[in-house]
Amino acid sequence: MKKFFAFQVMIGLIVGAILGAIFPEFGTKLRPVGDMFIHLIKMIVIPIVFTTIVVGASGGNGNMKKMGSLGLKTVIWFELITTLILGIGLLLVNLLKPGVGVDLSHLAKTDISQVKANASTVVDFKTMIVNIIPSNIVNAMDQNNLLAVIFFAILFGVAAGAIGKAAEPALKFMESVSKVMFKLTQMVMVTAPIGVCALMASSVGQFGISLFIPMAKLIGVVYLGLAIVIFGLFPLIAWMFKIPYFKVFRMVWDLFLITFSTTSTETVLPQLMERMEKFGCSKRVVSFVIPAGLSLNCDGSTLYLSVASIFIAQAFGIPMSLEQQLIVMAVLIATSKGIAAVPMGSLVVLLATATAVGLPAEGVAIIAGIDRVLDMARTACNTPGHCLASIVVSKWEKEFHPNEAFAARPETQSVRQS
Repeated sequence: MKKFFAFQVMIGLIVGAILGAIFPEFGTKLRPVGDMFIHLIKMIVIPIVFTTIVVGASGGNGNMKKMGSLGLKTVIWFELITTLILGIGLLLVNLLKPGVGVDLSHLAKTDISQVKANASTVVDFKTMIVNIIPSNIVNAMDQNNLLAVIFFAILFGVAAGAIGKAAEPALKFMESVSKVMFKLTQMVMVTAPIGVCALMASSVGQFGISLFIPMAKLIGVVYLGLAIVIFGLFPLIAWMFKIPYFKVFRMVWDLFLITFSTTSTETVLPQLMERMEKFGCSKRVVSFVIPAGLSLNCDGSTLYLSVASIFIAQAFGIPMSLEQQLIVMAVLIATSKGIAAVPMGSLVVLLATATAVGLPAEGVAIIAGIDRVLDMARTACNTPGHCLASIVVSKWEKEFHPNEAFAARPETQSVRQS
């Protein structure tokens, strides 16, 4: 059993940053190594999500009402958190005014032609609901459409639970595949420090630090907002629900670092599900809430979008009343759902929102230049957000049986040796 996995990941981050800063050309050449690590994790995500949800849904003995209750509570929680975080972003951007005084003429604009091309793919709420029902489950899996996979897996599991013994071979197979995939995840995670190092070296080598200096105020406000969410809002909510938040945060600290460096929550999805289940959340809840959260519970992106939208208005000297800003927030509540399914999702949603409320697209082009450094922090924020959602919904479903001792043990780390 390997201990101090979080320490190993942290070392990988630091070494990668140093390599990228000192040897930028070499650092950029390490990108394929980091991409290989991400691909290793992503190849596991769909099988784990599908098999765990099927097994969890079948435990309801074919009770669609019970699954409907879980889905409704999950959506209510996601919408509540989204609204609170948008409010924090709106407050900060108005108090600190990061866009006021920014000289846009000296800032390089990034080509956002691909972002514009993807802007038409941003789904509104009605379209998203329609597309949750897959016309072809194989295509949905191939396209990594998690919401569609979740929907089909729930129906499959409920149907399996309803027919009883006849479904036992299929369910045993699903459970077996799920265990194999979790073991495979443990094997793949051995390479995490190397993958993290390569990705960080590539990012620093490609962008350097000079790009971020002119936009330091925006970066600072976004990071401050995310820190308030992680160390202020989440602990407050956890206290209200009697959840030992900081024990939970320490339990997933290494996963937090991995999402920070990879800018992908999918890279830690299997381990996150496994740890939350061992911490005391029911398998049924975890297997639904966390995969659904990849698309519907993007806490970090929510705050980033609220700050970036008003930043553009401030930078271009466009006055916006409180009423107009609230309209922007309402648009963001609708357009931010399904963000994970869209390439360059946050930028695409930002462009769509800016266009909808009359803000210049040039502002999005400027922000795109520093998107990587913002993306790291906003993605990492999702990790504790998914943990909190799993525990709260488990409590609402009366299916939470805390195991705080698990969070305190070094054995919670995902990397193990037989």
